[in-house]
Amino acid sequence: MNNVHLGMRIHKCTQCNYQTGRKDNLRDHINNIHLEMKNHKCNQCDYQTTRKNYLELHINNIHLEIKNHKCSYCDYQAYRRNSLTSHINSVHLGIKNNKTSQCDYQTTPEGILPEHVNSVDLEIKNFKCSHCDYEASRGSNLKRHVNNVHLGIKNHKCSKCYYKATDKSRLKHHIEKVHLKMKSHQPS
Repeated sequence: MNNVHLGMRIHKCTQCNYQTGRKDNLRDHINNIHLEMKNHKCNQCDYQTTRKNYLELHINNIHLEIKNHKCSYCDYQAYRRNSLTSHINSVHLGIKNNKTSQCDYQTTPEGILPEHVNSVDLEIKNFKCSHCDYEASRGSNLKRHVNNVHLGIKNHKCSKCYYKATDKSRLKHHIEKVHLKMKSHQPS
């Protein structure tokens, strides 16, 4: 049995708190997070990654919207089997087996816990905007900030009209309010 199956995390990043049982995961973490080396680029958007299979997953999920793993309890679909397992455990079975000692936060996906601890509990924000004082705990959050606030990029397009939004939640709000005529719940 290897370290992954035993749950051991013997490979530790020297630049942050990241730990893993796989050496290649540590290499990818360092290349992706600290060195920002992303050799595999999507030809349909700005997405870049350290691994070819991550690019294939991105294209299948984002651009082709292929989701082969379907929940037997609801309409949820995922492009990764472990995402479906996490969904079933947390939503349908109420299992949240990854907990932090810093606060009451619990999660099912294992990889989310270190992000939560670093960004929320320890308030580590290594990604700083070069245009303003904004700081983020994840590179993707900084990129979203720059695209939305400074560049005004609106990649999320409504399929029913010409509306464009900076993020999925704003598009969802637009669709619910304009096309589905749903009123937002306001406290009375």
